[in-house]
Amino acid sequence: MYESFYGLSEKPFSLTPDPDFLYMSNSHKKALAYLKYGIETKEGFIQLSGEIGSGKTTILRSLLRGLDREIKAVYIVNPRGTFRQILRTILDQLNVVPFRLDYSKERLLNKFHDFLKAQEALNHPLVLIFDEAQNLDVGTLEELRMLSNFETDKDKLVQIILVGQPELRDKLDRPELEQLRQRISVRCHLGPLTRNETEKYIMHRLTVAGSNGSITFTPEGCDTIQRFSRGIPRLINVACNNILLAGYVEEKKSFDAEMVSRVIYDIRSDDARTETEPAMPPEAEPPARPAAEKRRWRTALFGGRKRLIWTAAIAGLVVIATVVIVLIAN
Repeated sequence: MYESFYGLSEKPFSLTPDPDFLYMSNSHKKALAYLKYGIETKEGFIQLSGEIGSGKTTILRSLLRGLDREIKAVYIVNPRGTFRQILRTILDQLNVVPFRLDYSKERLLNKFHDFLKAQEALNHPLVLIFDEAQNLDVGTLEELRMLSNFETDKDKLVQIILVGQPELRDKLDRPELEQLRQRISVRCHLGPLTRNETEKYIMHRLTVAGSNGSITFTPEGCDTIQRFSRGIPRLINVACNNILLAGYVEEKKSFDAEMVSRVIYDIRSDDARTETEPAMPPEAEPPARPAAEKRRWRTALFGGRKRLIWTAAIAGLVVIATVVIVLIAN
């Protein structure tokens, strides 16, 4: 919508995990290096964790793009279900056994083992990547461990990468998964961006999208984005996309703390309205009166009522006195 106004070739802060926009912070460099090392050395199990929106999926997409052609990879998003269902999905993606064939677990394992041996003869390693692996139940994780038994005297026949939120680390620390935990030889956690990295991240994405440098964020504006996002790339994208949209409406290309704060306030207000819906539509709510106005109405209402009572009482006394005087005169 605003790309032509800013002279951009595409949206710089899309929420899709596009590896073209991957910014290599120190934490991201380390994570990608660990993943590549684990695959190249055939370490078996590899674990990558990180907060929601920290860039785990973007790193995976970048990893898959950079793999040697000889390496076969199966990428499973949000794995749920039994081990047998997951194994059927893997073999279906490898074109070994169609998912429609309802084979037993033992037969599926035999097919998988035969495939691995054939790939080993061709020097074509296999990598299984489980994104959102915190959703795997304990029983399935334990059965996945059994796949690492497929090996030669020197190498594992399959590399398994478990990627997930911090809950994955907590799950793998459970006593019943001790054997699996011992087989995870490479572990890495993806941390948030620092304040300086956040500023460089914003400039990096703008440059990739075709910016010629005309879009600027003041240091104070970047400070505000850092406080809002806590260094989480997805939240930085949410903030910056809304800031660029506001700039397009107001015809601005430089963003200071005041404008950034305004946009972030609107984002937070929208989040609050989403979490707690009002009891009635805003247009149906009566406007609140200021306190001073309420006091004036209260004084006018109750003060007038008191004057009316006193007036009636005095009038009553006058009538009674008049009646008494008339009776005495008679």
